[in-house]
Amino acid sequence: MPDGGAVARSLFAVLATTVLVLLWISGPAALWVAGAGAVAGAIGLQDSPGGRIARVGIASVQMGAAVLLGTLTASFDIVFVVAVALWCFVAGLQWAVGGNAGLVGAGATALLVVAPPVAPTVASVLLPTLLTIAAGGVQAALIAIWPPQRWRTQREALSDAYRALADEARQIGADAGSAAAHILDPSLRDAFIDTQASRRPEAYHGGHRPPERILATLRALRESPGVKDDDVTRMSEAAAEVLDAIAGQDHTARRDTEHGLVRLDATVTRLSGPEEALAQRLSRQLREVAKLRFPDLNRADLISPVRNAAQVVRSHMTLTSPVLRHAIRLSGAVALGVAADRFAPVAHGHWIALTVLMVLRPETAHTYTRCVGRLAGIAAGVVAASAIAAVVHPSGAVAALLATACVAVTYAVHRTGYIAGSVALAAATVFLLDIDAATSGATLEDRLFSIIIGGGLAVVAHVALPDHALTRLHQRAGELLKSEIDYAATVIKAYVHALDRQSDTVTSAWQRAYRARAGFEAASGAARVNTRALRRWLRSYRTALNAVTASCAALEDSLPPHPPAALTREFIAAVDDYIDALRGAPATPAAPWTVDVAALTAAAQQVRERAAGVTGDDGALRVLVAEIASITRSLAGIASISEPISAE
Repeated sequence: MPDGGAVARSLFAVLATTVLVLLWISGPAALWVAGAGAVAGAIGLQDSPGGRIARVGIASVQMGAAVLLGTLTASFDIVFVVAVALWCFVAGLQWAVGGNAGLVGAGATALLVVAPPVAPTVASVLLPTLLTIAAGGVQAALIAIWPPQRWRTQREALSDAYRALADEARQIGADAGSAAAHILDPSLRDAFIDTQASRRPEAYHGGHRPPERILATLRALRESPGVKDDDVTRMSEAAAEVLDAIAGQDHTARRDTEHGLVRLDATVTRLSGPEEALAQRLSRQLREVAKLRFPDLNRADLISPVRNAAQVVRSHMTLTSPVLRHAIRLSGAVALGVAADRFAPVAHGHWIALTVLMVLRPETAHTYTRCVGRLAGIAAGVVAASAIAAVVHPSGAVAALLATACVAVTYAVHRTGYIAGSVALAAATVFLLDIDAATSGATLEDRLFSIIIGGGLAVVAHVALPDHALTRLHQRAGELLKSEIDYAATVIKAYVHALDRQSDTVTSAWQRAYRARAGFEAASGAARVNTRALRRWLRSYRTALNAVTASCAALEDSLPPHPPAALTREFIAAVDDYIDALRGAPATPAAPWTVDVAALTAAAQQVRERAAGVTGDDGALRVLVAEIASITRSLAGIASISEPISAE
């Protein structure tokens, strides 16, 4: 959940731009601007490192392209249905890049399917397209000029840390015996540790870790035998310049960093002996930090991310890919919904296509349950919004205000679950459509009738083109692994952090793991297990996960009611790092959940080392360290099991 100030600024911009376009241009343009602004704002507030402006820009251009296609073809029914089918196929393939990319594609498609059947003119085509892109540009400008407070706090903490590291680098060779015990402010870790966050994008994990790794390398250089050598001194000065440039916030910081890295590499080539390996490690670490700080560093052109995404999509152009099958299902179901709107006597039939877009996901592991849950949420949101509309009769600016309020509610309930999010999103959609006279005026019966048809199309699409049996089994296995990891992370966190309703939280995590195990067993029973490799994989996978469950049960049995007072800050930080490494990053819908064994093993080793500094004889602490080691071994065993590529 982004901080309230950032959400308020984003939604105020959505409301302001919508009202201005409504007053000066037209209702359809205002509807597109409102939808594009809401989607771009959500993308801009994603908690991830760097590149936010570029992502918002790419999303805005895609939504502008959807509006352009809609205004050009909406007045020609057959052409419009074909255009929607082709667009939905491409939008469905975006799930190969990631969940956010797939949702942006769905949002852009929603702007396309609500295009009114008006004959195209230069003004009716170009003006809405440019305004849609501009609505996203406003959100990008807000993020660039006035980022959320959390990001500002982290940026300032990192700047202070890199300046301190620059001072430390300059001391190498000058006075090797006077290294301070700690030069990094503890607030650096506090700025990035969020005990309420479940998981974040992989690149964003532990923004405090790169400075800590750089500090360890600098300390190793201090203790090396050739520290007084002139080449080492020059290298450390060059490293200090790079660190100062990375810490800088002015417009020359990126250029200074790039030039500093070139000078650093030149000094590293002059070294030999143990200092050479340490200097090369320092150079690699500084390059990694520079790429996080400046995502476009050393990038030849701005469309490289698009090219990389295209390569990922091409790798999924096989019939066994869940993403390709989702794209086919989405294309067919939405096209049928649009055809029903245009050719069948269905009032306000655009709700059919919108329902398909909100319900259909490439979720192999829990397709039908989530379809039903989302349908129930959409119906509840429509009923609630229709009740408000029956009293207020919103249109124009009033509808825009209510839609903005519902988007705010969507932000607030997002972490509650997908059903609550569907309720708020459906209510926001009702009021968004009321902005324009062409899409407003639907009765509750019209909306619910179309929602039922749209939900039926989504389910029938899955029945007609189900996912490959082995793919479904792998996805279920990944879902089970994720649930077991969440269970382990919750129990481990309870040892070092006071959790609200600790017993209920741990029990809830266990219940999710239990349900995931039932789903995995159901998928394995439905698959045709005709090969020895598949049977061996299933047996090994079950054994490893049973070991993880046993470790979690042992941890739960020894769980103290409150974290022990003797725990040191360093040990708690090491456990937090282990939890981050354990949870990892969300897999894309195209790949099952996996574990970064190298990061997990390093974090477990750090926990063992920090546990030696905890005073007192605490049995719960010994159990925690021992079971962390056991969980790490079990997960490493799972990662080493090669998945079969055929069930027959």
